[in-house]
Amino acid sequence: MAGDRKERSDKKRPVAPYISAGAYEQIARVGYVCDLPLKTIGEMLARESLKSKELLDSIKLNFRRDFIVDEYQYCLGNADNKPFRMTFIGEKKRLAMRFYSFEHEKYAALSYALDCSLQMAVGYVIETAVGRKDILFPVLGKGIIRDLDTKRIEQLRYVCRYLDQRSPDVHLTLPMVMTHIISGSLSNQTKIYKTIDAWSQ
Repeated sequence: MAGDRKERSDKKRPVAPYISAGAYEQIARVGYVCDLPLKTIGEMLARESLKSKELLDSIKLNFRRDFIVDEYQYCLGNADNKPFRMTFIGEKKRLAMRFYSFEHEKYAALSYALDCSLQMAVGYVIETAVGRKDILFPVLGKGIIRDLDTKRIEQLRYVCRYLDQRSPDVHLTLPMVMTHIISGSLSNQTKIYKTIDAWSQ
């Protein structure tokens, strides 16, 4: 019967959290550098976030309930914590994305641990991820698939400055970022390495 049809396992479900205007602009820059839609960068950031032990360690302080990351990692909640709420200074913007059902279920579990909406939980991890080099580097590495023109180089400089402000432990430079990207994702390295050498002088 038509009413008994099963939902496709690969069907994607919409998620559109609010994030700060600054985080939205950072995602737009990364999307421009990688020539990818904002929603794709947002989805990549959200996926990388749940792979990052460091990010989970930073947000688990807000967990009211336990969160099972995978069979090897388990984050304990604290019932004394208040329900998590995001606050924004200044403008906020929605970032529309779509996730597979199994991903949606993982973010639902995260929202349960934080005692907030699923939209807010996804917005929280993305807001946290855009300032972390251990997450943004892999996203850049996966996204950049061509030589960069002058405008994209300038946007990448903005990304580096943004990360620098949030990485007091290490000074990040454009050549450092490009070296990481190249070593992880580009096959035609000779031309780009020469470009990096020129930027470094």
